[in-house]
Amino acid sequence: MSTVQHAAGRPGMLHLFAPYWGSPQRWRAWLLVALWLCITLGSAWLYVRANALTGELTDALLARQWDALKQVIWLTIGVGVLVGALGVVRTAIIDLIDLDWRTWLSNHYLEQWFSSHAYYDIERDGALANADQHIAEDVRMFANSSVVNLSNMINVVVNIVAFTAVLWTLSGTLTIPIGTATLRIPGYMVYVALLYNLAYLLLVHWVGKRLIGLGMKKQTVEADYRYGAMQVRENAEQIAFYGGADNELQRLRRRFAKIRDNVLATVVRNAKLEMTRTVYGHLFAVLPTLTALPRYFAGEISMGGVTQAVGAFGQLSASLGYFQESYKSFAMWLALANRLRDFSWAINKAHARPNGFTVARASQADIHSSELALRTPLGDPLADVAPLRLAAGSRTLVRGPSGTGKSTLLRTLAGLWLHGAGTVTLPEGARIMFLPQRSYLPSGSFKAAMCYPMMPEQFDDATCRRVLDVCGLSSRITSLHTRDNWQQLLSGGEQQRVAFARVLLQRPDFVFLDEATSALDPATEASLYQRLIEELPDSAIISVAHRTAVADYHDDIIELAPAMQAQ
Repeated sequence: MSTVQHAAGRPGMLHLFAPYWGSPQRWRAWLLVALWLCITLGSAWLYVRANALTGELTDALLARQWDALKQVIWLTIGVGVLVGALGVVRTAIIDLIDLDWRTWLSNHYLEQWFSSHAYYDIERDGALANADQHIAEDVRMFANSSVVNLSNMINVVVNIVAFTAVLWTLSGTLTIPIGTATLRIPGYMVYVALLYNLAYLLLVHWVGKRLIGLGMKKQTVEADYRYGAMQVRENAEQIAFYGGADNELQRLRRRFAKIRDNVLATVVRNAKLEMTRTVYGHLFAVLPTLTALPRYFAGEISMGGVTQAVGAFGQLSASLGYFQESYKSFAMWLALANRLRDFSWAINKAHARPNGFTVARASQADIHSSELALRTPLGDPLADVAPLRLAAGSRTLVRGPSGTGKSTLLRTLAGLWLHGAGTVTLPEGARIMFLPQRSYLPSGSFKAAMCYPMMPEQFDDATCRRVLDVCGLSSRITSLHTRDNWQQLLSGGEQQRVAFARVLLQRPDFVFLDEATSALDPATEASLYQRLIEELPDSAIISVAHRTAVADYHDDIIELAPAMQAQ
């Protein structure tokens, strides 16, 4: 299990990098990095050699030295082939690092998301929109962007060092007479290249800095639009019954308008950035040649030397210019990092949440509690519940007007509700199952949906068929191994019968039913309760229901009073 950070604020950038590179998988990662560095250093040496060969080729052409020319051509071809081969291997290594890091990050965030019901708390409190998109998209894009950008940066640094040394040597010393004195500038072309690219970077940052915020907003509005469309797909029938097509259409149009506005702002900003880069590049296109001419006219270097110096200047500028050329990529990378930091913050907040209730396990046969003070998230009272004792085989009904905290009581007993005070003690090792009004049915085989949260292999088909028949789902017996989206395919009543089938299959010690028969007719409701009592005589049943007929299947009743009376 990954270590969970309980910081009060948003985690720093180091939080996104350090865990993976210090994890048990770090040896494989560092080995790949070491191999990649060796290839990068070798490639840099080959680029320097290729630049020198270009100068030799120029001098051989000017001197009409055909034998030397042939040798240089063959060496140039060999160096080019080797550079290309090393590039292929280096790309493959980067892809492997990307895959390993993404795999680790995905598992890391999934573990934290599911730990301590963080996924539930984030959705309940609205701490973060589209948490699933952060795992599915942001992790993928962040890992790829990080590996590509960082590998490019290291490659650029290596090339900067290599070609700075080459250009320094080729530049020699520029002598400038000033009156009776003489100013000598060794390696002057290096200084020109540095100043040229520093001015370029500052200009690009000034023009393009808004892209960071626009990139972060892009991920958010795109995720909102996808989520809105998914809601329409998942709730198509309800929308059709309500005649809500126009409403949904306008809602999706409003969300898409945010995408359009963000894209337009990005297009304008990108156009300004590209125009800045184009104008600046063309204004100083001849700068390398002009810088090398003083030594050429002084007879200190040959035309081949000029070619090498211009080539080294171009390579150094290209390496330094990587930061300007990749400004958009870095802006998107920072936006992704900020979104993952927000996701980590939301998870950490959920893990570190204050809980007014204490839920413990003890060696006992029943569930018991102290007096429970149920409160809203704002601290307003819902109800004060007298101490409870739910024994094996007991039948308890929770009743009360809407808003008195009936469902909240069940959430408290499940350890999902934080707001209030009291202690709940559960039997050690007891199997507890909660049936909400609308049960979750995962996509896949019908048997897998029926057996959830246990695995379908844990139950034989014959037992599943018998339970389906008992729950009035005989028409689904032939669908056990049919794969579909059952949450959408089944009616509300069928979904509730599947939930009862789960209970009969898994035979928990305590069953909590929260309006679990609200979509069923009275006859089906009575039949299911009757079979539940007959087949699970030793299981405690705790129900929340509005129908008075449900009371016939319970021995004890807990009446919750409205908040004002509870005070």
